[in-house]
Amino acid sequence: MKTLCFALLLSIPGCALTSKAEPLSVRYFTPRWDESPRAPDRGSADGPRLRLGRISSSSHLRNRIVYRSSDVEVAMYEDRRWTERPEEFVRRALARALFEERPLVQAVSGGGPALDVELLAFDEVHRRGGRAARVTLHYAVQDDRTVLDTQSMTAEVEVRGDIEDPGNMAAAMGAALHEIAERLASRVASRLAAAGAGNAQAIAAP
Repeated sequence: MKTLCFALLLSIPGCALTSKAEPLSVRYFTPRWDESPRAPDRGSADGPRLRLGRISSSSHLRNRIVYRSSDVEVAMYEDRRWTERPEEFVRRALARALFEERPLVQAVSGGGPALDVELLAFDEVHRRGGRAARVTLHYAVQDDRTVLDTQSMTAEVEVRGDIEDPGNMAAAMGAALHEIAERLASRVASRLAAAGAGNAQAIAAP
């Protein structure tokens, strides 16, 4: 009897080792939007100068897609990834909105204002009756002496169609990213234009 029990105990780990789990099939997504781009408004080389500085993100925002069902808890899909880190999507969206669609001159070195951005949320939000894509960021425009403008902003876009389809979520995330980049670019452009007009008036004053 003891011999039989011992043999059974030895066979249990063997079964666990020889059994094969289903391989994890990982899917990769890129946030995109369907809206046509705005007509370019590049202005002249004498327009407001801006350097696109540091674009960082919260430590939990990496390639794995993040979802949340409350304001205090986040989780990550095991089988869904972004093709790049979310801050790279933010950098490209901002570069396009600032320098391709508005009369701003992109500075790559030297002094002058710089835009720094921290990405706080790039989340799929689960709520009763639907889902949404949420992008939250904090930005600061500053020169060598002062902070010219700073603010946090959020954009949310509802997921359309089948909310279980991750492709629909990626489309909603792209739309939220597009919206927040446009809002931030418009605000920064107006602040820089106002600051430039103020400096011109100060120089012209007797």
